[in-house]
Amino acid sequence: MGNRTHKIVLSEGYSASALSRLRAVGDVIELDSCDEGTVIAALTDADALLVRTHTRVTDTLLGAGNRLKVVGRAGVGVDNIDLAAARRRGIVVVHTPSASTRSVAEHTVGLMLALEHRLLAGDHAVRDDRFFVHRDSVTWRELDGCSMGIVGMGRIGSAVARMCADGFGMKILYNDIRRIGPFGFDAVPTDLDDLLRTADFVSLHVPLTSQTRGLIGDAQLSLLKPTSMLINTSRGAVVDGVAVASALERGAIAGAALDVFEDEPVPAGHPILSAPNTLLTPHIAGRSSAALIRMNDVVDDVIAVLERRSPKHPVEIT
Repeated sequence: MGNRTHKIVLSEGYSASALSRLRAVGDVIELDSCDEGTVIAALTDADALLVRTHTRVTDTLLGAGNRLKVVGRAGVGVDNIDLAAARRRGIVVVHTPSASTRSVAEHTVGLMLALEHRLLAGDHAVRDDRFFVHRDSVTWRELDGCSMGIVGMGRIGSAVARMCADGFGMKILYNDIRRIGPFGFDAVPTDLDDLLRTADFVSLHVPLTSQTRGLIGDAQLSLLKPTSMLINTSRGAVVDGVAVASALERGAIAGAALDVFEDEPVPAGHPILSAPNTLLTPHIAGRSSAALIRMNDVVDDVIAVLERRSPKHPVEIT
């Protein structure tokens, strides 16, 4: 058994460079599907499992890996992995916590600008022969007179805040469950309710946990000003999408830009699809070419664990 090569299972796609690095240390099994049955069948005698967004790494799945040492997640969030089960089984979980920081931050700011400037409506007006109708009716706020409320001031949240503070001169409010800062720019800590009551834009940057699931629902949306706009590039289940659609329909908030959703793809007939003043993108905030390269680098930590070295980015499993 001393010469046994590592068996490495990939349930979702990785780059050619990542595959080459993995093949240098073991046998790589690329699956055609990431459904639980397919992954479980492949995990017998596997040493490592690499996933992305769509594989649900359950206790049952982990239990099928009788030799499993490490699970690698290409990306930031690990809400698709049962961390408690991994801890019980002595399985290390690694990820790429800073891979998409810049990409998601830029996408968030882009959504804010597009929403405030009504860019989609302007595009449609030009194409639909309503050039002057739109031109003569639309106005927007200059951002140096607006406040940005950041919920979750970690890597991505603080990057968004810096862009808004340094780039647009916006006032920054933030809420975080940890003591955090200083940031190198002015930022005022506040409780969540006060942030919601005050901010012109509210941008969500929290992981999906038992504490954050459903964080923004009817009660929280009722605190927002009718001129405020909501942006979510974190996890879909942080927000009650039906409640957001209802708030938009009755004019309780001015707009919403969402890159993530409770169910992906969004089910036909979901009220958010027909709600006014929305900008919806298909979970692409972290998909810059540079971010995707950095996400694939999770294979280096997987290899480190297989070779009994310390990984750079283990997930803290409490």
